[in-house]
Amino acid sequence: MAAMNFAKLHKEFKAILKKIKDYDRIAVYRHTQPDFDAFGSQMGLATWLKANFPSKDVIYVGETNDKWCPAIFPKPMDVADDWFARGPYLAITVDVANVARISGPGFDQSDYKVKIDHHPNVEPYGDLNVVYPNIVACAELVALFELAAPRRYKMTAEMARYLYCGMVGDSGRFLYPDTDDATLRIAASLIGKGVDIYGLYDKMYARSMSDMEAEKFVLNNTKFSPKGTAYYVLTDADLKRLGLTSVEGKLFVNLFRNVSGITATVSVTQDIANNCFRVSLRSNQKIVSKVAAKYRGGGHDFASGATINSLDELPWLIKDLDETPLVSEAK
Repeated sequence: MAAMNFAKLHKEFKAILKKIKDYDRIAVYRHTQPDFDAFGSQMGLATWLKANFPSKDVIYVGETNDKWCPAIFPKPMDVADDWFARGPYLAITVDVANVARISGPGFDQSDYKVKIDHHPNVEPYGDLNVVYPNIVACAELVALFELAAPRRYKMTAEMARYLYCGMVGDSGRFLYPDTDDATLRIAASLIGKGVDIYGLYDKMYARSMSDMEAEKFVLNNTKFSPKGTAYYVLTDADLKRLGLTSVEGKLFVNLFRNVSGITATVSVTQDIANNCFRVSLRSNQKIVSKVAAKYRGGGHDFASGATINSLDELPWLIKDLDETPLVSEAK
């Protein structure tokens, strides 16, 4: 965060706060197939709004996740359709790069839109876009907004817990690129609000015997290209046999990330509902976002998502990854 323009950020934070004050009704959104950062950013902001503006009607919407709701996060609100027709409201999205990935109803009907995100801003769909791609997690940006707010606004242990969860999830427990000194200072500030980090970790990383069976399957079925790309495929039949959803197929993509000789890792998961295969790309040594963009996706330099229409495209995707130069060589 050393290169960040803090004067610009401060101005943007003031603009967000002004819009919050302007509206009596606020809807908080995050992306589909939510991860820890999406949930953490959304709930960290929604609970902050509810606590500091009790007279406002604040809702948080989107699909649920049976594994994490209500164990870590509350279930999304079941909001009647007429809520969105009652009058003007502010929509705030967190951790959503593009409109197509917004989860929940009513975004298009909102009177004013604020986008808070840490993905490359290829689709600046907000009336106000507060986007910093070099921040490791959107929850870090939301936490900074709340911590920087005037002292009359409070942050509770509950809010801090949600945001800390999001930061831990998207930073790989503070191991991934873009984790810096500012990240750790913000995390320390959240812990100082009363977060039980060990109790939280127990819930975030709880594993069952079926999880172990799924990991064993992935380990036994991962393939390796001659140039160091590790990849596995989970078909719909595999997912059903292992008790996984299409969202959970990518959970094992980091298994080989730190193995000597592996330069990139790939998960390929069949999504019957959308007639495609969802692809997650990770690397510590190669910028994978350009390959993701070639296959109907995008994301961060070292962590991206893509989509292939059939497994016939997979050899070409692996070839493109193999031919992507190492960052050390590109310099």
